[in-house]
Amino acid sequence: MKVSQKKSRHSDFGVIYERSRLLLAIQQFNRKDFFKCHEILEDIWFDVRDKSRDFYRGLLHITVGFYHLNNKKNPAGALIQLNKALSRFEDFGENFKGVNLKVLRVQTLKIISRLQKNDLPKRFPKITID
Repeated sequence: MKVSQKKSRHSDFGVIYERSRLLLAIQQFNRKDFFKCHEILEDIWFDVRDKSRDFYRGLLHITVGFYHLNNKKNPAGALIQLNKALSRFEDFGENFKGVNLKVLRVQTLKIISRLQKNDLPKRFPKITID
């Protein structure tokens, strides 16, 4: 086996492993298990070294924001984290790594708007994969 084939297989494994962890994190997020989601996303974030770090940091901020809202009943903390998340997503289009960021942004902006009016949301967004 050539060295280039070994690198390709290692690279393919890395992509598949990252993707499987992302899907698991999204599953936990959509179940409102924001703590587990955060743990998985943080693990991915530590591993990646390219521009996708900011994408994962944005997902981490979203997760922490909803953790503050759902688990800590802290809307002020949630607002801070959700706004940080949106700023992290600015460099990514409507879809990144299969995550529908357009829908996530719209849903998050609606929740931010409600929180700014001291109106707690009854539902949280779901992260969708395209």
